[in-house]
Amino acid sequence: MTDFAELHLKPDALLRLGLPNIGYPIPVEILNEFLASDDDLPLPAMLFWLQQQSGQAERDFRELEPAMARLATLLAPDDDRRDTVTVIGDEWWLELGPVDLAGEIVTIQRDDELVVALACRADGRLRAAAYRPLDASSANKLIILAQNPHPDGGVCMRENNWEYAKDASAGMAQAYAAEEGSAYFSYWAHGIGRYDNGTDSPIFRAHRNLTPRRPAEVATELGLHYELSLPSDH
Repeated sequence: MTDFAELHLKPDALLRLGLPNIGYPIPVEILNEFLASDDDLPLPAMLFWLQQQSGQAERDFRELEPAMARLATLLAPDDDRRDTVTVIGDEWWLELGPVDLAGEIVTIQRDDELVVALACRADGRLRAAAYRPLDASSANKLIILAQNPHPDGGVCMRENNWEYAKDASAGMAQAYAAEEGSAYFSYWAHGIGRYDNGTDSPIFRAHRNLTPRRPAEVATELGLHYELSLPSDH
């Protein structure tokens, strides 16, 4: 695990970039090099480091989200206002776009917050809508669920990505992750906030009114996490 120091940026940099005044995580191993550099701030790396910090169970992820969201806005193409965006890795594929929160969905949640909602496409692959900035754990979960199906065996011995996502949400590991404060999967057969017995969760039912984040910004977060997590010789 990377050890981080916290760096407070100068007021003029915060004002110029529209960033909040928080301690920004910098890997200890490059701190001196970072401080000695006259180059512009490495915004992609700063977003990646925030994702790593935010993904830690003990970290107050809400405190870091305004900075993560602002960096994603700065890094994403400003003119990309498409409703649907596709993100592709070497071995995975994911569509980002609107999801019906009143329909059958698998979610990524953290505490009582909705991070991502996933729905099934006609081909069994996944469409995702994000409602909060992606911490490292949430980004990893999306990539794992979105892996390309094998021609013979589907996805991890499941028929398709959707069936794999539903199966993943049923494991006891999700209960443990929720308890410790990490991102976890949840399955809602009747839309978020509606239980199988017909009763509602007031907290989660209210999430049906949320507006998803711009797909281009989510694609930027997910793509940066993927690229900067790869081995350096990739």
